[in-house]
Amino acid sequence: MGKLLFFLIIIGAIYFMFIKKPEVQRKKEEKNKDDSEELIMCDKCKTFTPKSEIKNINGKNICKECYDNS
Repeated sequence: MGKLLFFLIIIGAIYFMFIKKPEVQRKKEEKNKDDSEELIMCDKCKTFTPKSEIKNINGKNICKECYDNS
């Protein structure tokens, strides 16, 4: 019984070391991709803002804050 338990512990350790670890690394890579979003300069206030927060109005890039204030 002791040999079987030892064998299962070794199999579990190998599983968590080699199979679970790449999944964690994949999540870190996805997070890094989100952090490196393209920055675009607002034509009104001249600050750089992530592309997801920019609105293109009449050919001009306007950030969310400038759009809300106008």
